[in-house]
Amino acid sequence: MSKSMKIVFVLIAVTTVILAGCQPAAAPATEEAAGKTKVAAVFPGVVTDQSWNQFGYEGLQKAETDCSLETAYTESVTQDKQLETLRNYAAEGYDIILAHGGEYADSIKTVAAEYPDLWFGLVNGAGEGPNVSSMIIGYNQMSYLAGALACNMTKTDHIGFVGGESIPVVDAGAELYKEGAQTCGKEVQVDVVYTGDWADVTKARESGLSLIAGGSDVLYHILDTADAGLIAAAEDEGVYAIGLYRDSSALGPKAVIGSAMGHPGTMIYQLACGKVPQGEKTWLDVHTPDGVNIHMTDLVPADIQAKVKAIWDEMVSGELTVKNMGEP
Repeated sequence: MSKSMKIVFVLIAVTTVILAGCQPAAAPATEEAAGKTKVAAVFPGVVTDQSWNQFGYEGLQKAETDCSLETAYTESVTQDKQLETLRNYAAEGYDIILAHGGEYADSIKTVAAEYPDLWFGLVNGAGEGPNVSSMIIGYNQMSYLAGALACNMTKTDHIGFVGGESIPVVDAGAELYKEGAQTCGKEVQVDVVYTGDWADVTKARESGLSLIAGGSDVLYHILDTADAGLIAAAEDEGVYAIGLYRDSSALGPKAVIGSAMGHPGTMIYQLACGKVPQGEKTWLDVHTPDGVNIHMTDLVPADIQAKVKAIWDEMVSGELTVKNMGEP
């Protein structure tokens, strides 16, 4: 190759490198989220608990896809960490910040007032402030149906309820469980206990055993992953249990007679996608598609299933009104 040809090749190579350097750089991965609404959620427990927190997380994942969101979350946010975690997300510029539990009500109120230009969402609590949206699961309706089932299935006329914490939605659920337990023409005693922990399986089991020792032969709960302990106690002692959120019969095939249905993920989904206007609250109830219902297993005789299903039908039609917390 002649010297002149070598010079031409060198010039071509140099020009190619220069031109390549002038091309626009590939957009960094973070730019893929540019223009998307940023949503952060905090959960009181782990998002693998197969209960309250996991269902909420699944709702956040679905919202991310369906509503084209950029999402983040923090799990196991206990009371002492609430304000710090919510403020951090606000400072980082998230557009919507969600709290998955009524126990966050005070913290959401505080941080929402500090950041009036951001949108906050509260699950299972009456959020306060013009920039706070709330969605509340129909524990009253769910618990009333569970009480009706327990009333028809108890042999001792004595049943029990276990709650994680004494917060408004759980307290109201316990009261409506008592009301539902008086719908089958007999007087039923209802014992109520709180474990102080949504996820402690041992505490839930001990509470269940205590209720059973006191005469309860049907146990219902508002717990998270601790439900496994309560249902195990019922299974071991040969009494009945009523699950929550989903068909819980796998936790105790010989004990679980039914489950009060209402999916927590639906609430996170609705709030994350901005479907609940700021300053307003709504409910996941019998009138919501895929809302509150009662599932019964084959342990429940057909005639009792029909009685309980008739109560649900009356709720849907409006013949029977069971109001949920904060509902006008």
